[in-house]
Amino acid sequence: MADNKNLRTFTSMNRFFCSLLPAFCLMLGIVTPLHAEERVRVCCDRSLYAAGETVWLRGWISDVEGAAATSKFLYVELLRDGAGSVVKRIKLKERGGMFLGQMELPEDLESGWYTLRAYTLAQKDWPAEALFHTRVLIRGTGTIPSLFAMQPAQEDNDEQVQAKLAFDPEGHLSVSLVDTDGSPVAGNFTLSVVPGRYADFDYQQEHAIPAVLSASLVEGPREYAQELAFRIKSVRRRLPEQYSVAIMSQDIGYYVSTDIDSDNSISGKEGQLFRIPDLDFPEGTLFTIHVNGAKDLFPDTEEETFARPFDYGPTYAISEEIPDTASISQRLEEMVTPAAANDTIEAATVSAERKSSFYRPERRVSPYSTVFEWRQVKLREELEKYDDMDLLTYIVATWPGMICLADDPSRSTTRALFTARSGSVKQRAVIREGKVEYDSSASYGPVRLYMDGIRKDDWEDATSLSVRDVQNLYVLRGAEAALYKEAAVVLLEMRRFDETMLTKQDSGPKNTIGLLPLGWQKPKTFGPSPATAPRHQGTFYWNPCIRTDASGHADITLPELPDGCCLRLVGQTLDGRWFSAQINISFPAK
Repeated sequence: MADNKNLRTFTSMNRFFCSLLPAFCLMLGIVTPLHAEERVRVCCDRSLYAAGETVWLRGWISDVEGAAATSKFLYVELLRDGAGSVVKRIKLKERGGMFLGQMELPEDLESGWYTLRAYTLAQKDWPAEALFHTRVLIRGTGTIPSLFAMQPAQEDNDEQVQAKLAFDPEGHLSVSLVDTDGSPVAGNFTLSVVPGRYADFDYQQEHAIPAVLSASLVEGPREYAQELAFRIKSVRRRLPEQYSVAIMSQDIGYYVSTDIDSDNSISGKEGQLFRIPDLDFPEGTLFTIHVNGAKDLFPDTEEETFARPFDYGPTYAISEEIPDTASISQRLEEMVTPAAANDTIEAATVSAERKSSFYRPERRVSPYSTVFEWRQVKLREELEKYDDMDLLTYIVATWPGMICLADDPSRSTTRALFTARSGSVKQRAVIREGKVEYDSSASYGPVRLYMDGIRKDDWEDATSLSVRDVQNLYVLRGAEAALYKEAAVVLLEMRRFDETMLTKQDSGPKNTIGLLPLGWQKPKTFGPSPATAPRHQGTFYWNPCIRTDASGHADITLPELPDGCCLRLVGQTLDGRWFSAQINISFPAK
C-alpha cells in the first residue's frame, strides 16, 4: 500500500504543476494571452482493447459563444505511456458537424496503458498537457500492467445532465435527457454495446488543464482546408531567376504548373518554400512534384509538424489497486487467443513457368506491332538494375551499333540516336543550333522514337529521362523496323509514378519526387467482427450519433445481442453540456 500512496502523491503533484504550466509561461512572456476558443472532446466505443482491434471513435469541436467557425479537421493520436512516442496518427474530416473515424491498432503492440489524445491545428503548439487526452488499456504482447480503480470525474452540479435509460428484453432502448430541475434537454450522443466483462474498465475521462487557465493558451490558425508544402533547392545552393514547377495528383485529378520568374535569385540551403492551399485530399493521396529549368534543381519535402510527443503517464487521481487483479488479468488473457501452431511440413511442388516465345504488351506502345520477340524487349524487372543510368546512355551501351550525338557533348542537352553501320554517321546527320538535320541521300535514316504509342519528331522529350522513368523498352532494327519506314525504332512504355519509386536510393537528387501527406481518413461503416476471430470479439454495436427530439427523447432498437452486455452512452446537449450513462442489459434465453 505504500507504493500506492507514493504513486498517488506523485500523481497529485504532477497534476498541480501541469495546471500551473501555462501560468508560468505567461509570466515569462513565452505565450500570448489570447482566448482559446476551440474545445475538443473524443469518445470511443470502450476503454479496453486487444492489439489488432479497431477503435471506433467520434470527436466534437465546440467554440465559446460568438467565436468564429471551428476547424474542419481533427487530429487523433495514440501514445504509449512511459515512452512518450506517437504510435499512430489519423486525421478526421468534419461531416455534418461530426468527426467520425476509426483507428486500426497494430498487431504488435505491447500490453499496457496508452493515451488517446486529440487536437486541432489551432491547438498544435499548446502545452501537451492542455490537449484533450484520455486513457485506454491495450492487451497485446508481454505482461499486463497493474490495474487501478479510477476516481470519477467531478461534474459541476449547475451543468449536470442526466440520461434516463429504459430497456426491455425485446431490444428496445428509450433515452430521455433531463436537466437538474427535471426539464427536458435536447442533444445527441454515441451508443456502444460491449461484453459485460468490459464494465469494470470504463476509464474514459477528459483530462486537460482546467478551462479557467485556457485564456493563457496561444490560439493558432484554424484549418478549414488542407495544403501541401515543399521546397525547391539547388545543388549549388542558389536558385536561378527562372524555372518552372509542376504539381500533379492523379488520385484527386489535380494538376497545376507555374513559371517562376524572379528579379533576384535565391541563395541558401533552405531553398524556396512553396505552399499549395485550398486542397481536399484523403489518406493515401500521392502528389508528384516536378521542377524544370536547370539540372542542379530538385524538389524536397517540407516536414509536416504536429503536436509534440509527450509522456502523459498517470496524470489523474488513482485510488486503490483493484483487489481481483488476478481474475481480471485472466479475463484479459482470454481476449487474445494465440494462433494455432502448425508444425506439419508439407511437401512443396516446384514447377517452372513456361515462357511464351513472344511478348504482348498490356498497353499500346506503337501504332503497329503488338507482339515482340524477347530479344527486342527490356522489362522493368531488368531495367531496375540500371535505374540511375541516363536512358540514352543505357540504349547505346546495351545495343551495339547505336550512337548518340549531341550539339554540345560537355552538356549533352540536345541529343539524338543513330544506327551506326559505318564511320560516316556524322556526315549523314548533323546538329545545328539545337536542331537535327539529316542527309536525305543516306541509305538509312535516324532512330525514331515512340512514347506510349505516340510518334515523336525528335528526341527532346527523352533527353532528360533516366531508366527509372521507363516501364518497358522495345528496340526494333533493320527489317523489323521496316513497317515504321525507319532504320531503327525505340518504343518507350513510360512508367506510372508509384510509391515504390520513393524508396529507391539515388546517387544524386532527382527533379521529380512524390509526396504522401497526411490526408483525412476515409470513413468506414461499423460492423461486428466475425465470430470466427475470437481475439476480435469486442464491440457488438456502435452508433456514433443518435439525436433526440426537442423534448430530449430518443428510441433505439438494438439488434439481437448475446446475454450479459454493457451499454455505454456519451453525449452533448445542444447548449454544450456533457452527459454519460452505463447500464448492463440482458436478453431472455431462447
